[in-house]
Amino acid sequence: YKYEWRLEEARRNLLRTHTTSASARMLYQLARQEKFSPVKYFSIDRVFRNESLDATHLAEFHQVEGVVADRGLTLGHLMGTLRQFFTKLGITQLRFKPAYNPYTEPSMEVFSYHKG
Repeated sequence: YKYEWRLEEARRNLLRTHTTSASARMLYQLARQEKFSPVKYFSIDRVFRNESLDATHLAEFHQVEGVVADRGLTLGHLMGTLRQFFTKLGITQLRFKPAYNPYTEPSMEVFSYHKG
């Protein structure tokens, strides 16, 4: 990042910019298990970004992240899990759109409509 690291700067509080730490912790625990068993982990947290505000970007929003691990799963299984997740929240009108993310493959964005 081309700056000089300083301990006093590293100790400062910082608003969370993503929830990846929760999924990394769950993946680590899963890898340490002696015997594999299917699992589902989800995290819903508020995150903060220093972004320009527009119709689709805010400085504060909620991020949903999850890990579903089992043998033989496909992207279709993931989409079904997401649809079930949002349906339980009362959100049934969903649209899935392929997206590029350098850290996950495949990636997609989920768009929803909720009246109210």
